[in-house]
Amino acid sequence: MDRRRCLHETIHDDGVNAWTMARIAPPADLSGLIHGYSDYRERTAGFTTRRELPHAEGVFIVNLGEPISITGGNGERLTLNASEAFVAGAHLRPALSHSAGSQAGIHVFLPLATLRLLLGMPMHEIADRVVPLDAILGRAARELGDALAAADGRDHRIDLLDEALRQRLHGVEPPNGQQHHALRLLRARPDLDISAIAAEIGWSRKHMADRVRDAIGVGPRAFRRLLRFQTLTGLIAQEADRPDWAGLAAEAGYFDQSHMIREFREFSGLSPTAYLARSLPEGGGLVEA
Repeated sequence: MDRRRCLHETIHDDGVNAWTMARIAPPADLSGLIHGYSDYRERTAGFTTRRELPHAEGVFIVNLGEPISITGGNGERLTLNASEAFVAGAHLRPALSHSAGSQAGIHVFLPLATLRLLLGMPMHEIADRVVPLDAILGRAARELGDALAAADGRDHRIDLLDEALRQRLHGVEPPNGQQHHALRLLRARPDLDISAIAAEIGWSRKHMADRVRDAIGVGPRAFRRLLRFQTLTGLIAQEADRPDWAGLAAEAGYFDQSHMIREFREFSGLSPTAYLARSLPEGGGLVEA
């Protein structure tokens, strides 16, 4: 791996909880398909479970440490040993990640539409679910996990993952132009009515909803709500200890602060202030227990 691809490394150690997270840019030939990686190691004596909030991106994580468990939005629990991987589709409810106090792995950040290409299956089939990668890709997933677990350091792990994704995504037919255009407009133009987007593309609203659900797992309206909530949590992370909630609501695209609070509770199960109280420093996530 080119060392210049390491965008930043977060190192936290408060004497109780400690983690190191290296954020790594994608290789140039995959930059339109994935957002990058996080190679992480941690030990947490202060808690064992994180609450993972809904967002508008795909999840692909390879476990490289002690066993971990993930409870999806549907309430089903999956346990992963070292070298095993899981993927998660769009969630409209929080998930939970559990460990015994030690974790290591690689998180691949990627759009839901790319996860659709990687898995070769309609994304609505794994909405609100976490699924072992080998249940979908079989031997290829197991071989990748074993290779990453045996790799000689971070650079080697990233090189192996780059190549595995290239092989999997090379030659896979991307979303058709209309589908790609619909997803782009839903993300970039929240001011456009969904019916207007469908009409511009030449689809009925129902057909567009079906094509969006196939690509990302949820319909156009739910996708926009996830995007708005993801924007809000990103803005909160940049704020000081006393956020201007009304200002953040407007900036994220909510009608008003009350609208923001209702959707925040729906997606997270928490009030915004409870969310702040449970947030760990330096990107450590959200404490559940």
